[in-house]
Amino acid sequence: MPSALLLDLYPQIRLAHIGFVAASGTLFTARAIATMAGARWSASRAARRASWLIDTGLLAAALLLLYVLQLNPFVVPWLAAKLALLLVYIGLGTMALRRARSTTSRLAWSIAALACFGMMVSIARAHDPLGILRSWLG
Repeated sequence: MPSALLLDLYPQIRLAHIGFVAASGTLFTARAIATMAGARWSASRAARRASWLIDTGLLAAALLLLYVLQLNPFVVPWLAAKLALLLVYIGLGTMALRRARSTTSRLAWSIAALACFGMMVSIARAHDPLGILRSWLG
């Protein structure tokens, strides 16, 4: 059972998680655009370190939320879907920023990664494994 202090800090932890989500998506988008434009900073040590720091903060906030809310991501369907998409997003992002060689393929991988990111946000907001697709499917 989480401590009273952690329960009291829930709003701040949730806000930190949302902030890290926004920062992570923004940095990925900026790096993807810069990579396609041929800018060297997007692959720099500073850009990679910023990404690592933001994503570490995001993971820490997510784990704290799971603990405070006593949720198991392997049992709660919408969290399981989000976790699965996170793995897909990491793979797509790696292709977009590092592996793909042509601008066209980088663009395609970037769009796929951002669609995946958007779906994760949609799932989190709806608390539904289908996210926004639920409303589209009726």
